[in-house]
Amino acid sequence: MRQYLSTLHTRSDQHKKNFALLVSGGFTLSMFAIWTFVNFGQPVVKEDTLPTLASTQEVGPFESLLSSVGSAWDSLTSGFGELKDSLSGIDVESGYIELKTKSLDIYGR
Repeated sequence: MRQYLSTLHTRSDQHKKNFALLVSGGFTLSMFAIWTFVNFGQPVVKEDTLPTLASTQEVGPFESLLSSVGSAWDSLTSGFGELKDSLSGIDVESGYIELKTKSLDIYGR
Protein backbone atom coordinates (compact mmCIF):
# COMPACT_ATOMS: atom_id res chain seq x y z
CA MET A 1 0.00 0.00 0.00
CA ARG A 2 2.86 2.37 0.78
CA GLN A 3 4.43 1.68 -2.59
CA TYR A 4 1.12 2.36 -4.33
CA LEU A 5 0.66 5.66 -2.48
CA SER A 6 4.26 6.70 -3.23
CA THR A 7 3.71 6.15 -6.98
CA LEU A 8 0.20 7.62 -7.11
CA HIS A 9 1.48 11.04 -8.20
CA THR A 10 2.93 9.49 -11.38
CA ARG A 11 -0.41 8.02 -12.50
CA SER A 12 -2.88 9.69 -14.84
CA ASP A 13 -5.42 12.24 -13.62
CA GLN A 14 -8.30 9.86 -14.31
CA HIS A 15 -6.68 7.19 -12.13
CA LYS A 16 -6.17 9.74 -9.33
CA LYS A 17 -9.81 10.79 -9.53
CA ASN A 18 -10.99 7.18 -9.43
CA PHE A 19 -8.81 6.53 -6.38
CA ALA A 20 -10.13 9.65 -4.63
CA LEU A 21 -13.74 8.63 -5.37
CA LEU A 22 -13.10 5.11 -4.03
CA VAL A 23 -11.51 6.38 -0.82
CA SER A 24 -14.19 9.01 -0.16
CA GLY A 25 -16.96 6.50 -0.89
CA GLY A 26 -15.45 3.97 1.50
CA PHE A 27 -15.06 6.59 4.22
CA THR A 28 -18.66 7.78 3.75
CA LEU A 29 -19.98 4.22 3.84
CA SER A 30 -18.08 3.43 7.04
CA MET A 31 -19.34 6.64 8.71
CA PHE A 32 -22.92 5.77 7.71
CA ALA A 33 -22.53 2.25 9.11
CA ILE A 34 -21.20 3.59 12.42
CA TRP A 35 -24.01 6.15 12.62
CA THR A 36 -26.59 3.45 11.89
CA PHE A 37 -25.32 1.11 14.59
CA VAL A 38 -25.13 3.90 17.17
CA ASN A 39 -28.59 5.35 16.52
CA PHE A 40 -30.63 2.25 15.78
CA GLY A 41 -28.97 -0.40 17.94
CA GLN A 42 -30.77 0.43 21.18
CA PRO A 43 -34.15 -1.10 22.01
CA VAL A 44 -37.22 1.10 22.22
CA VAL A 45 -39.58 0.52 25.14
CA LYS A 46 -43.30 0.53 24.34
CA GLU A 47 -45.73 0.57 27.21
CA ASP A 48 -48.75 -1.71 27.06
CA THR A 49 -52.20 -0.88 28.33
CA LEU A 50 -51.15 -2.05 31.78
CA PRO A 51 -48.69 0.37 33.36
CA THR A 52 -46.75 -2.41 35.11
CA LEU A 53 -45.92 -4.33 31.95
CA ALA A 54 -43.48 -3.00 29.37
CA SER A 55 -42.30 -4.79 26.27
CA THR A 56 -39.12 -4.01 24.39
CA GLN A 57 -39.01 -4.00 20.65
CA GLU A 58 -35.88 -3.14 18.70
CA VAL A 59 -36.45 -0.86 15.74
CA GLY A 60 -33.93 -1.27 12.94
CA PRO A 61 -32.79 1.41 10.51
CA PHE A 62 -34.58 -0.10 7.55
CA GLU A 63 -37.82 -0.49 9.50
CA SER A 64 -37.59 3.17 10.48
CA LEU A 65 -36.86 4.19 6.89
CA LEU A 66 -39.72 2.04 5.61
CA SER A 67 -42.20 3.55 8.07
CA SER A 68 -41.03 7.07 7.17
CA VAL A 69 -41.43 6.44 3.45
CA GLY A 70 -44.82 4.81 4.06
CA SER A 71 -46.13 7.74 6.08
CA ALA A 72 -44.80 10.21 3.49
CA TRP A 73 -46.53 8.24 0.70
CA ASP A 74 -49.81 8.18 2.64
CA SER A 75 -49.58 11.92 3.23
CA LEU A 76 -48.83 12.57 -0.43
CA THR A 77 -51.72 10.43 -1.70
CA SER A 78 -54.16 12.01 0.74
CA GLY A 79 -52.97 15.46 -0.36
CA PHE A 80 -53.57 14.59 -4.01
CA GLY A 81 -56.99 13.19 -3.12
CA GLU A 82 -57.94 16.43 -1.37
CA LEU A 83 -56.65 18.44 -4.35
CA LYS A 84 -58.72 16.32 -6.74
CA ASP A 85 -61.84 16.78 -4.61
CA SER A 86 -61.34 20.55 -4.38
CA LEU A 87 -60.79 20.87 -8.14
CA SER A 88 -63.87 18.83 -8.97
CA GLY A 89 -66.03 21.28 -6.98
CA ILE A 90 -65.07 24.27 -9.16
CA ASP A 91 -67.61 25.37 -11.77
CA VAL A 92 -65.33 26.35 -14.65
CA GLU A 93 -68.05 26.90 -17.25
CA SER A 94 -69.87 29.70 -15.40
CA GLY A 95 -66.55 31.36 -14.56
CA TYR A 96 -65.57 31.31 -18.23
CA ILE A 97 -68.87 32.80 -19.37
CA GLU A 98 -68.61 35.57 -16.78
CA LEU A 99 -65.03 36.35 -17.81
CA LYS A 100 -66.02 36.37 -21.49
CA THR A 101 -68.90 38.82 -20.98
CA LYS A 102 -66.81 41.15 -18.83
CA SER A 103 -63.96 41.20 -21.33
CA LEU A 104 -66.37 42.05 -24.17
CA ASP A 105 -67.80 44.90 -22.09
CA ILE A 106 -64.34 46.29 -21.38
CA TYR A 107 -63.30 46.47 -25.00
CA GLY A 108 -66.61 47.93 -26.21
CA ARG A 109 -67.99 45.16 -28.31
